[in-house]
Formats: sequence, structure tokens, C-alpha cells
Amino acid sequence: MGTSRQAYYQGLSRQDEVRKCNERVLELVRSKRLRQPRLETRKLHHLLSDSFTYEELKVGRDALFDILRQSHMLVAPKRAYHKTTNSHHRFRRHPNLLKAGDAQVQPHAAEQVWVADIT
Repeated sequence: MGTSRQAYYQGLSRQDEVRKCNERVLELVRSKRLRQPRLETRKLHHLLSDSFTYEELKVGRDALFDILRQSHMLVAPKRAYHKTTNSHHRFRRHPNLLKAGDAQVQPHAAEQVWVADIT
């Protein structure tokens, strides 16, 4: 196979250490996300950096991203949608007098046209 017996078993033990490290990191992340479920990865890394050094876990920011991505624990960004106008309210709506047509208002000086919106 091209690898020695020693290299094979060293690789197995290395994979086992990485798996245990990843499981411990996920436990720490779950404990922080119990109270704040949408806590982002960069802030998690900042908050857990002391725990990582105490437990001698060498996990950087990018490694934490990889671990959370593999376990499907990354927080999906919220959609940037904001509803700004409700045109179907129960209040009376006045016609737009500035529209083009026969009765169009032509302002010729300042403060001749005022706009109000109560929605």
C-alpha cells in the first residue's frame, strides 16, 4: 500500500485525536448557544478562546468554521428584507394632486407642497 505499519497506526491515532478535539469543541459551542442560538462563529471563537487554551485545544478561527460547517451548525444569515409601507390600511387615502393631468399642482415657491404619511 505504500505506507508502513507505524505510519498507518499513527494516522489512526491522529484521526482519533482530531475527532475527540472536534467533539469537545462542539460541546463548548452547544453550551454557549443554549442561551444565544444565533451566536456567530467569530464571536464564538472570541468567547471560547480561554476555554480552548485551558483545555489545550488548538482551534483557530478557520478551523472552527470548518468544524461547525461539517456538523451543520453555521448560522444562516437573516434575509435583509424590511417592509416599509402598508398600502392596504383602513384609513382614508387622499388623491395624489401632483400627478400629471388637468388638475396638476405646479409649485412655484418653497413650502407650497406639503406631504404627510400616517402609515
